[in-house]
Amino acid sequence: MSKLAELHDKETGSLEVLDNEHVILLGPSGSGKTVIIKRLLGVHGNPLRRRGSPLSDRCAYVPQSDGVFLDATVLDNVTHPSAHAPSVPEQQARDYLDLVGLSERTAVQTAALSISDRRRVSLARALSRGKPLLVIDGDLDPTIGALLTDLLDTIPHVRSLLLTSCVADARVARADRVALVHGGRVLAQDTVAALRQAVDPDIRSALAWVAR
Repeated sequence: MSKLAELHDKETGSLEVLDNEHVILLGPSGSGKTVIIKRLLGVHGNPLRRRGSPLSDRCAYVPQSDGVFLDATVLDNVTHPSAHAPSVPEQQARDYLDLVGLSERTAVQTAALSISDRRRVSLARALSRGKPLLVIDGDLDPTIGALLTDLLDTIPHVRSLLLTSCVADARVARADRVALVHGGRVLAQDTVAALRQAVDPDIRSALAWVAR
């Protein structure tokens, strides 16, 4: 199985995402999940909107801060995603906005949206990129988050997912692989069921922080 993304870093440890794989970075708030994602994408310390990612040919990214342009409309955020990415045809942009529940708000200034709806704009923009790996840092609102897997089943170009979670919930249980993050490092990787059977005290301690 081919690798869509790979990280080997002495500070944060190793992480990879394979084709047709669903991976979740699991760790409490502040544990270092965002830093690991940025290192994986090659954008740590460099705003994505300025320089892009070395993985931009195969990865679309929904950053924790959502990364939308507040002075642009919802539609313009998707049709003109950044200086590095090509423009998206208007009808295609509208289709993705419809998919995330924003079809009636395309002409609204993004600054007027709630934070959860800005996240939806960022998701629609990422989906419009047509990349096989979708990376989402941070939570989506509960409605779209619960439908994410079913939603992605309708988008054949998205084959792999890398998500983050602060709690070991049902979504984590369904992941192909969970990378447990503690103290800024990937501590262990396996299914969440296997991690819960671990006898390593560091793993057990880290899991205690994300137990639900």
